[in-house]
Amino acid sequence: MAIVYVIQVMAHHGYGLEGWRTVRNSAGEPYRFTTQAAAQAALRRYFRNLREGLNVRIHSLEAGDVHPLMPMIRTEPPSCS
Repeated sequence: MAIVYVIQVMAHHGYGLEGWRTVRNSAGEPYRFTTQAAAQAALRRYFRNLREGLNVRIHSLEAGDVHPLMPMIRTEPPSCS
């Protein structure tokens, strides 16, 4: 299977939780690049204020492992407490 490269940023969720999140476009599709050089160029162009390795990175994945965001479907109304 083909390898693609994605840009990921470190996300902090409070209570000390953090993790890498793939950068996606407004349609929910991950930005993917066929070469690491193309991903590096996009990283330098759009994320120049972030430090690579610390809060932004390029991660390689198999093309089939990159999925768009799925909309959340609520099955019951939210509780009002």
